[in-house]
Amino acid sequence: MTIPYTRGDSFSGGDSREHIKRALVGYGATDVLFSQRGHRSAIAFRGGGRQFRIVLALSQSDEISLGRGDTAEGPVREAKAKLFERANRRSWHALALAIDAKLAAVAAGISTLESEFLAHVVLPGNRTVFDELEPVIDSAYRSGRRPLFGDSAASTPAAAPEIPADVPVLHPVPGPAALGWA
Repeated sequence: MTIPYTRGDSFSGGDSREHIKRALVGYGATDVLFSQRGHRSAIAFRGGGRQFRIVLALSQSDEISLGRGDTAEGPVREAKAKLFERANRRSWHALALAIDAKLAAVAAGISTLESEFLAHVVLPGNRTVFDELEPVIDSAYRSGRRPLFGDSAASTPAAAPEIPADVPVLHPVPGPAALGWA
């Protein structure tokens, strides 16, 4: 039985990490570092006056199952190791593609490095923006109340952004009240 080709399977994790490093350095990032602890890997870098850290949860060998009826201990362990390696290669390849897309958006002037990687900005105290905001967002959804962010949030709610008249709109854009944001 042959296993169908899956995009990213032919790239090793090392190849994808090297691609990520070259891409980031090509866009001016410095101090690009990779680390691993258990089943989590991380890439850290500096760019645009900020520090960034992206954590990638890799598959664990005990998460890979081959199915019922596998009885040969050695071949099963070897097959699991291959599936484990393939899953991790795909994860690294997907991260490389995501970083390429983010950097392409920055290069095209669509966004900034900080906005593309905002969740991964490392704040003083070594936590990322996502680490800090995830519980706030969860709480807001559970309570149904808008979270407060600093002094400006305590004032009136922000107005919906205006769409310039010369920008074509394919579908009517509902206002904040229609979306439950008001």
